[in-house]
Amino acid sequence: MFIKEISKKIEAILFCNPEGINLNRLSHLIGIGSQGQVRQILKKMQEEYSEKGIKIIEENKKWKFKVADEFAELVKEAALPEIEKAVIETLAFIAWKKETTQNEIVKFRSNKAYNHIKELKNRGFINSKKTGKTNKITLTKKFYEYFNLDENREFDLEMLDSNK
Repeated sequence: MFIKEISKKIEAILFCNPEGINLNRLSHLIGIGSQGQVRQILKKMQEEYSEKGIKIIEENKKWKFKVADEFAELVKEAALPEIEKAVIETLAFIAWKKETTQNEIVKFRSNKAYNHIKELKNRGFINSKKTGKTNKITLTKKFYEYFNLDENREFDLEMLDSNK
């Protein structure tokens, strides 16, 4: 298979997986058994994308597209929110509390918060640890990086509103 064809397949897969995809799964999907060969192609693609508005990066053992740093602010203004407003509101409550329990979130946000918590955990914005009969919910480093916030800064519920 030609490298150009493999690169096209990789681009399509990365485009459809905004959270990223690990090398093993990527190799399987494009039908190449050698992860080393796929890694070499990814490295070559990284070079090709180095002068573009988006980059190919490896983060937490997953490969994905990322907007180039110099365009992050521009895209923040132009992009449609990728997280439902209700989920963002639940995340804002968690952020406001900094550390809370699942029970407290559900009392404040309704029983739909169970699904919000699951989505936020899957996206890597929160951690959940069993404590007694509930779960303790805390923010992750990814949360602070994604929203460009300082971990030590106090903030209110409106700071995370994606419509502002």
